[in-house]
Amino acid sequence: MITHSIRGRWILFVMLLVASLLLAACGGEAAPEEAGEEPAEEAAEPAEEAEEPAEEPAEVEMEEAEPLLVNIAVAPATLDPGWGCTVESVGFLQNFYVRLTQYAQVPGPDGTMKTDPTEPEVLYFAESVDISDDGTVYTFTLPEGAVFPSGTPVDATAVKTSLERTLAMAGCGEYFVVEGIYDPYLIQSIEAVDDLTVQITLSRPDPNFMEALAQPAASIMDPSVIEAQGEVVTGEPNEFFASNVAGSGPFLLEEYEPNNRAVLVANPDFFGEPPASERIIVNFISADETLLLQARNQEVDMTIGLSPQSVASLQDSPEVRIIVNETTNAERLGLPNGKPPWDNVKFREAITHAIPYEDILENVAFGYGEIFYGPFTPSFPEYNADLSQPREFDLELAQQLIDESGVETPVDIEMVIQEGSTAHVQIATILQGVWAELGINLTIRQVTSADFYTAVEGHEAQAFMRFDGTGIYDAGYFLGFDMVCALADAYNVSEVCIPEADELLEQARVELDDAKRQDLYDQITELWVTNSPFVPVYAVQDTTVLSSEVENFLWSHYYDFRNWSK
Repeated sequence: MITHSIRGRWILFVMLLVASLLLAACGGEAAPEEAGEEPAEEAAEPAEEAEEPAEEPAEVEMEEAEPLLVNIAVAPATLDPGWGCTVESVGFLQNFYVRLTQYAQVPGPDGTMKTDPTEPEVLYFAESVDISDDGTVYTFTLPEGAVFPSGTPVDATAVKTSLERTLAMAGCGEYFVVEGIYDPYLIQSIEAVDDLTVQITLSRPDPNFMEALAQPAASIMDPSVIEAQGEVVTGEPNEFFASNVAGSGPFLLEEYEPNNRAVLVANPDFFGEPPASERIIVNFISADETLLLQARNQEVDMTIGLSPQSVASLQDSPEVRIIVNETTNAERLGLPNGKPPWDNVKFREAITHAIPYEDILENVAFGYGEIFYGPFTPSFPEYNADLSQPREFDLELAQQLIDESGVETPVDIEMVIQEGSTAHVQIATILQGVWAELGINLTIRQVTSADFYTAVEGHEAQAFMRFDGTGIYDAGYFLGFDMVCALADAYNVSEVCIPEADELLEQARVELDDAKRQDLYDQITELWVTNSPFVPVYAVQDTTVLSSEVENFLWSHYYDFRNWSK
């Protein structure tokens, strides 16, 4: 008889394995780095009988403001706006660039601010925009006098060059900008009308286009640096921009050691309001115990990516504040449908019943999440709770479905996870123990951010855990890269292909009637659930730990450092 409860049996086992895996992970164990000040030189002894003061008073050096210290668990895989895919990559790199538009800011929890992804109608670098009556022509007017550090003007040519580069790269950035609308291709042309006017013409009206231009992929880059780095190779990353930036944003990148450390300094030539902190030091530390210790001891000002368990342990600490925000993100178990055994729908369904969701929510997420099963997290307007009921943890049913699938066991599966995610280590370790009872031998491979990107986006991974969501809060945009058959060898990393759902999606993306549109997404949800394409383990509530010294914080689904300060 297969037992239904793992609580007492697996938790100790999991914790021991997690500890060993975390010790093996790469990641900073060192204390956070601060901008040290040179010791003052010893004052010269005064002359014994000096009767007159020196002709000029000694120059007094102003004390430099202390840097803001930020620890982040997961490092960016690239700094290239045209190539970045992960939240960690695009969120970090956006701080070095400007875009034509940005999200609105609204009050957040506990005196903080947050971005509102449903309100992208806020201009950022652009001074004004005129949208044609048919919604296909966007004419932006730019401010005069803005320059890149090279002295090159931030003008219409820079906008055109940057957007065309992102489209030509044909990476994740292209999808962000055209929103997965390839037939007909969304952007017909980008024209520099004059130095301060850029005009973008679309092939069809798109109510989300202003939001698309707020994405980090639409960042405005220095065309002189782009030219110096050679022509774009379609489908290939650029080695230089993987670790260098060429923007005119609020910050300059003074120092960067991939997977280790970055130093940001305020850009003195930034066109807008200066950032609240003159200097920010970011440490990329994958070891959760180090993140927790430094947060608890107030050795850092902000901690991003701390495990829910560690966050929960700080709830009663007066030295820190825990800021919680709802997101469209979920911890997801990717099951690439084109690879065995996931090409068998019965086997995929079996796995959805072989996950102890409640135990994971309690012992991994520590309540910072919500269980559901469907294509949309509960924060999506198109989410239907009745159609997205959680799957039951039932190993007997899972075994029955495996038997019906015809897949012979034992079966070996390798799961790829990204360094720095304690939750992924814990979830994977729990599944390793549970699945063994079903004849599934799971091995876990932790890799760097860059290698994780290659394995997942390159469709090399047999299975993976991924923290994933969407930058644009629109169901059509989200499913466009998460479900469409045509992208099953590209951004659709779980290789989901449900042709009937694709047809419904095409209708939903152009349907203007809210009730009819919701009905189409309900039909898609039903097809998706029946197909069991992957497993959303739980919807994530985002947590940020602030020290008591932090005065200003803006939460964004992409990191936005502009008003962070202490």
